[in-house]
Amino acid sequence: MSNLDTDEVAALYDDLLATYELEWRRRGHRSMHLGCYDEDHQEPAAAAVNTMCLLSEMAAIEQGERVLALGCGAGEDAAWLARANGATVVGVDIAGRLLDRARETAEKQGVADRVTLVQEDFHELTSIAEGSMDVVWGLEALSHSPDRGVVLEQAHRVLVPDGRVAASDIFLRDPTEDDRVSAVETALGLRLGTIDAFETTLAGAGFEQISVRDETERVRPDTENRRQFARLAHPVGRALGLVGLVSSRQVDAFRASVLVHDLVSDGVLGYYLVTAERA
Repeated sequence: MSNLDTDEVAALYDDLLATYELEWRRRGHRSMHLGCYDEDHQEPAAAAVNTMCLLSEMAAIEQGERVLALGCGAGEDAAWLARANGATVVGVDIAGRLLDRARETAEKQGVADRVTLVQEDFHELTSIAEGSMDVVWGLEALSHSPDRGVVLEQAHRVLVPDGRVAASDIFLRDPTEDDRVSAVETALGLRLGTIDAFETTLAGAGFEQISVRDETERVRPDTENRRQFARLAHPVGRALGLVGLVSSRQVDAFRASVLVHDLVSDGVLGYYLVTAERA
C-alpha cells in the first residue's frame, strides 16, 4: 500500500464495519482501540475505558475543555470525553458509516449536545478554526496517516497556545523489513513508523514537553484476546468468502489481528501513550 490515501482508508473501514460490529457485541463496547489491562480492569470494555482514562490523565484534560478527536470512529472516545471530562468535543473521521454509529453512541450516552461529528480528512481540518481547541486527541488514529507531519502541523494550527496533543498508538520499536508488518499495514490501512521517529516529527511540528509511556504489557491481553477470536473467525471467513458473504478485506483483517499479537510478542511492535504541548 505505497499509495495509501484517505479514500482508500475510508473504503476499508466502511467494508470492515460488519466485522467491527461483531467484535463490539462480543466485547460489550464500541471501542476500536486496544485496552490497557490491570488488576482493576480485566474485561475488554473496562480495559478500553482504562486506556482513555490513562491518556486523559496524562494530558491533564480539565472540565469544560475543547477537544478535537481525530479518527473518532464509532464515537466511544468522543462520548467518553464529553461525559467523563465535561469536554466539548468535535470528532472527525473519514468513514461515513462509522460516523453514523458515532452519532448513535453520543445519543445513547446522553452527550449529543456536547459532541459534534464531522466527516473530514484530518490532514486538512478545514472545518476547524485556528486556535479553537485545547486538546487534539487520537486513539490509534495517526497510524492511518501516510504523513504524520502534516497532521501534526494541522494540530498545531488548531490548538491554543499551550494546547496539548494526546495520542495512543501502535509503533515499531525499531526499523524493520518484517513482511508481517507489511501485511498488517495492507490489511488495516496503516503506516507503522517507529516511536522515535514520531517524537522527532512532533518536535518538528512545533511541540515540546513530549512524554512517552510504554503500555505494551498492559495491552498484551487484548492483542491475545483478538488473536484468539481471529483464529476462529479467519477460516470461517475464508469459507464464507467463497460464496461472496465475506469480503477479502474482512478475511485479511482477521489474519492481521493474529499478526499484531505475534509482532507484539516478538518485540517488533509496541503500544505507547504520547502527550506533547504546543510550543
